[in-house]
Amino acid sequence: MRIKPNVQLKKITAVMLGVYALGAGQVNAQQIAILDSGVDPQPSFNLVQGFDYFNNDDDTSDKSGEDDDVEAHGTATVRLATESFSGEIVPFVITDGASVDVDQVQVRTARDSALSDILGRSSVRVIGITNNSLGVTNSSAPLISNLSGAGKVIAITAGDGGSTQPNALSTSSFNLSGVVIVGATDASGELLPGSNQAGTTSNKYVAVNGLLGNDPDSIEGDTSYATARLSGIAGAVLLQNPDLTAEEVVEVILMSAEDRGEDGTDSVYGRGVILNAQQVLNNVIGPVVVPTPPVTPPATPMPSSGGGGGGGGGGAILLVGGALAGVLLLNRKSSTKLEKTLVLDSYGRSFEADLSQQVEINDGALHLNQFFYSLKQQAANSSVGSQVYLPRLKSTVAFQATALVDPRIDMIEYFAMPGDVGIEAKNKTVSLAVESKLSQRFDFSAGYNVSPNQEFGGAKNLERHSRFGASSFITGQSFGSVLSGFSTQANTSSLSYRSSDKSSIKLGLVSVDQTERFNQTSLSALLEGSYQFTDNAGMTLQFGQIKENGSVLGGGASGVLGVDHSLTYALNLAGNIKATNKFSVVGNYGVGRTRVESSDSSLLNDFSTLTSDWYSLGLIGNNVFRTNDQIGFAFSQPLKVRSGSVNYSIPVGRLDSGRIGFDTERVNLSDTNATEQTVEAYYRTMLNHKLEVGGFVSYRKNPNHISDGGDEGIVMATVRYWQ
Repeated sequence: MRIKPNVQLKKITAVMLGVYALGAGQVNAQQIAILDSGVDPQPSFNLVQGFDYFNNDDDTSDKSGEDDDVEAHGTATVRLATESFSGEIVPFVITDGASVDVDQVQVRTARDSALSDILGRSSVRVIGITNNSLGVTNSSAPLISNLSGAGKVIAITAGDGGSTQPNALSTSSFNLSGVVIVGATDASGELLPGSNQAGTTSNKYVAVNGLLGNDPDSIEGDTSYATARLSGIAGAVLLQNPDLTAEEVVEVILMSAEDRGEDGTDSVYGRGVILNAQQVLNNVIGPVVVPTPPVTPPATPMPSSGGGGGGGGGGAILLVGGALAGVLLLNRKSSTKLEKTLVLDSYGRSFEADLSQQVEINDGALHLNQFFYSLKQQAANSSVGSQVYLPRLKSTVAFQATALVDPRIDMIEYFAMPGDVGIEAKNKTVSLAVESKLSQRFDFSAGYNVSPNQEFGGAKNLERHSRFGASSFITGQSFGSVLSGFSTQANTSSLSYRSSDKSSIKLGLVSVDQTERFNQTSLSALLEGSYQFTDNAGMTLQFGQIKENGSVLGGGASGVLGVDHSLTYALNLAGNIKATNKFSVVGNYGVGRTRVESSDSSLLNDFSTLTSDWYSLGLIGNNVFRTNDQIGFAFSQPLKVRSGSVNYSIPVGRLDSGRIGFDTERVNLSDTNATEQTVEAYYRTMLNHKLEVGGFVSYRKNPNHISDGGDEGIVMATVRYWQ
C-alpha cells in the first residue's frame, strides 16, 4: 500500500455538517425571517411565531382563500427555503398574496413594521424579502441600513420586470454590509426572461434557481422563489458555522457563484449563478487548515496563509518518516482516521477531507533520483563525476550537473499517469565536492548536494570500481545510518586525522536543506573512528547526534504531522571484509535514541523518548565475470522504532459548543504488525568502452513495517551510452 501525494484536496464532502447543524441549532438558534404572504402551518416547515402585519394579528397562516390545491405564494417561499435550511423559520405576513388590487401603502407599512420587529430579534440571522409587490420593491427602506448594522443577512429580490436594473429597494441597499440581490434562473442557469438583471448592483448580485418545482423543463418561476432559496442557503451556511458574520456569509455565497455571461462580474449575471445549496455548502474557499487541539472556531475569517488554530495546510504535502508511517498511517486502524478528517476553509467552515491523499512517506526506498545519480558516479571518492586535481593546493575538485527527478518521486510514482503525482520534477541537480590533503595526517573534504552515505556510510571504505564507484543499489539507503540524514543528497564536511596507517578519526557535519520542497532541514554532527585490522578488513564506529527542525525521523517540517524539533543520538557500527580478490562483504548495525519537542499546531503531541535500530548486510563484487562489471547484493532492515509513544488526535467533528471534537488515543509507535526487510541486487557491465547494460532488482517485504498493504518489487533493465 502506498499513500500518494496530491497537491489539491480531493473528495471533500459535507457529511458532518448535518450533525453539527442539529447541535448548533439547539444551543444557538439560527432563524430565517421570510417577508411574504401567509403560510400553510405544515409541521415540516419548522415554523416559529411571527406576525401578520398586513392584518395586524398573530395568525400568520394563509388567508388567501384560494383553492386548497393551489400553494400560496408565502407557503411556496417557505417550502423553498427549507430545501437547504433545517432551522427555524419566522413568517412575517406583509401582503395578502393578491397579484392585483393590493393596497401598496398597506404593504409598505406592513413591511417596515416587520423589519422593525426583526431588528429586535437577535435569533433572526437571515431576512428574505421575497415579496414582489410594488409596496415592497419600489421604495427604499431606511430600516435596511439598521438591519445591516445589526449583522443580519438580507436577501432582496431583484424584481421581475425584465429590466436591466433591479428594483429600487435593491439599488438603494446593495452597498450595505450583509445585503445580497437575487435574480432568477431556470434549471440550467439561464436568466429567466422576467428576471431583472444585475445592472449597477452587479458586485452583490447572484442569480439563483427560481423555479417553483424541481421540473427542469418548467418555466414557472420568479425572483421571489430564487430569493427564498438563497435565504435558505444563507441560513444553512450559518448552521455550518454560526460564527460567520453577515458580510462573510454573503462573501461565501458570492464566491461560490458560477461565472456566467461575460467573464467575471457583469451587468447581467452579476457575480454568477447558484443552482443549488451544495454549490455553496460544499465549496471550499481558500486554503484549508486542519484544526489541532485545543481550538475554537475563529470569529473572523482566517488569513489566506492558514492558521486560526489549525496546523498545516490541508492542501500541502505532509511528509512522514518511514519509521512512523506504518503505525500512524498504514495499519488498518489508523489508516481510516485521516480519510475522514475535519478541515476548515478560510472562513472556518467545516468539511470532511481524505487527508491521507496529502501524505508522502519518506521511507528512503525506490527513489529514482538516487538510482540515476548512482549511474552517473565515477570513481571519485566524492561521488561526484568530473574531477580536476590542483597540485599546488593538493586538492581534488569534482563537480557534476545533471537533470534528475525530485528526490521524493519514487519508482511507482515515476511511472504513474500525468496528474497522479503531486510533486513536480526538478530540472537540474548540481553537485560539487572538494578533497584537500592538509598535511601528512590531516585531510579535509566538503561536498554540496552529494550522497551522505558515500561520505560517512559503511560503503565508503569499499574498494571502488573504476567505472561504477562503490555500489549502485536502487534505494541508496543500504549501509547508512540516521546520522547521514534522511535524504539522498546533503551538504557535508569532514576533518580526518590518521594516527597511523591502521587507524583514523573523523569529525563530520551533514546538513540537509529541503526547505524549497518540504521545509525540511536537519544538521548532524558525528565522530567517526576507523580501524583496519588487516589490508582486507576494517571497521568504523560512529557516534553523534542529528537535530531535525520541525520533523522527527525523516518527516516533513511543520504541518499537522510535524513537531517543533527532534534530537536523535545514534551509535552505528560498520565493517567490511575483502573476502576474495573480487568480492567484499559490508555490513552495519545502528541504534538511536530520540527526544521530541511537540508542536502546538500538530496532531502529534506528548512524545515519549523513542528508541530505534537498523542494519544492513551486503556483498559487492568488482570485475567478476568481465573486466568491467560489478555485482551487488544487500539485505537490510530500515530504521524501526522499538519503543516510544505519542498522543495522536484527529479532528472528527464539531461539538454543540462550536469547539472541535477530536478522536485522541495514545499510540505505541513500536506497535506495528511486521518488520520490513529489503533485498536488493544488481549487475552492471560494459559491453565496450562506451556501452553499458544493467539489471536491477529490489524487493520490500512488509514496507514501512506493515504487512497489510502488500509487498513491493521492482525489476528494471538499463542501457547506457557513455560519452
